[in-house]
Amino acid sequence: MNKIRSKIKSILDGETQTLFKNSAWVFVSNSYGILLAFLRSIVIARGLGAEILGVYSVIIAFVLTIQEIIKLNVPLGVIKFGAHFLSNKSPEKLISLLKRGITYSMLSALVSVIVIAIISHFFYDKFFDLQGLQKFVILFAIVNGICFLDNIGRAVLKIYYRFKVNSIVQMIMDTVEFSAIVICIYNFPNNLDYFFYTLIATKLLNSLICNLSVFIELRKELRPYLKSPVKALENQYAEIRHFIFGHSFGNTLKTVLNQGDVLLLNYWGTHAAVGLYIVSKKLAYAILAVTDPLVTSVYPQFAHLVSQKKFRELKLMLNKITKLALIPVSFFIIIVFTFKGQIITLIYGEEFRAAASTFFIHFIGAAQGSLFFWCLPIIQGLGLTYLRLKSSIIAIIIDLMLAWMLTPQFGANGVAIGLLAANLITTFYFVYYSYKKINTEISLSNSSI
Repeated sequence: MNKIRSKIKSILDGETQTLFKNSAWVFVSNSYGILLAFLRSIVIARGLGAEILGVYSVIIAFVLTIQEIIKLNVPLGVIKFGAHFLSNKSPEKLISLLKRGITYSMLSALVSVIVIAIISHFFYDKFFDLQGLQKFVILFAIVNGICFLDNIGRAVLKIYYRFKVNSIVQMIMDTVEFSAIVICIYNFPNNLDYFFYTLIATKLLNSLICNLSVFIELRKELRPYLKSPVKALENQYAEIRHFIFGHSFGNTLKTVLNQGDVLLLNYWGTHAAVGLYIVSKKLAYAILAVTDPLVTSVYPQFAHLVSQKKFRELKLMLNKITKLALIPVSFFIIIVFTFKGQIITLIYGEEFRAAASTFFIHFIGAAQGSLFFWCLPIIQGLGLTYLRLKSSIIAIIIDLMLAWMLTPQFGANGVAIGLLAANLITTFYFVYYSYKKINTEISLSNSSI
C-alpha cells in the first residue's frame, strides 16, 4: 500500500495532489447528486412520458435562458477577488464584496421574474401550444431567482477550502428532493401539475437549507466583519464590476448554447421530440459527474497560482490531469458507440429508443468536456474575458447555422450536431489561448532571471 501511495505521489505534482484532496468531498457530494439526478431523470421520463417531459423541459429552458441573460455572475467575482482579499489579509473587503453581490443578485432575480412574466403574458403562444402553463413558468422563475444565492455561498466556501459540511448537507437535501419527486410520480403519474408543485417546493427548501449551512460553517470567519462598510471596495469597485459584467455576458452565451437547443427543437418539432432529445442529452452528460467536482475545486486553485505567478507549476498541472483523463474518456467513447441503443432502452425504456443516435452525438461533446474540464476555469483564472466572449459568439453563430440547416431534415440529430460543433470550437479556443498565455508568462519569467 505504501508503494502504491508513493507511486501516485511521484506521478502527481504537488498542485495536482492539492486539487484531488480539495475535490474529495465535492466529488462525493456531486457524484451522489448527479447519481440521484440521473435516477430522477429515469423516474420522470418513465412516469411522465416523452410528451409531458418535453413540455417540462421547454419551461425549464425558457426560464433559465431568460434569467441567465439578466443574472450577474457574482460567484465568480467572489472567488477571484475574495481569494485575493484573503491572501492580503483583508477579510473586511470580502464581506463588502458579499454585501454588494447579494444585493445585485436579488435585484437581478427580481428583474428577471418581471421580464419572464411580461414575455410569457404577451408571447405565450410563441413558446407553448398548451394552455395553463404560465403559473408554472412564473413560480419556477421566482424560486430559481432565489437560488441565485446558492452559488454565492458555495463560492465563499471554495475560497476558504471548506467543502465537508456543505457537501453532507447537499447530499441530504438531494435525497429529500429525489424522494419527494419519486413519491409524487408514483402517486400521480402523467400529471404535470403535481410534479411541478413538488419540484418547486423541494428546490426552494434545498436552497434555504444549504445557504443556512454555509452561514453556520463560516460564522466564525465572517461574523467579526459583518459591519464592514460597502465603501471598503470603493477603489476596486470598477475593476470588480468590469470582471463580473464581462463574465456574466460570457455565461449568458454559454446558457444560450446549453438551453437554446431545446427551444430550437421545440420550434421545429413536437414536445415528444424535445422529450427524446432531453433524455439523450441528460444520459450523455452524466459522464461529467467525474469531472464536475474538479471544475468546482480547481478555479480557486488556479486563481492562487496565477496571483503567485507560478505558471510553470500551472502548466505541469494541466498536462498531467489531461493525460490522466485521456484513457478513460477514450474507453467510454468506444463503449457508448457500440452499445448506444441498448444503453438508452435499458435505462429509459423502448419509448426512447429513437434517441440512441442523438445520445452518441451528445456523448462526444460530454467526453471532450470531461477531457478538458479545466479549460474554462483556466481562462477565468488568467483573466481572458474577451476570449470567452469571442469564442462564444462564434460558437453560437455556427450552432445556429448548423441547426437551421440540419434540424428540418435530421430533427434532434441536427440540433445535437450544432451543439457539438459549438462546444468543440469553444474548447479549442480556450485550450490554445490559455497555453499561449501561460507560455508567454513563463518566457517573461525566464528573461527576467
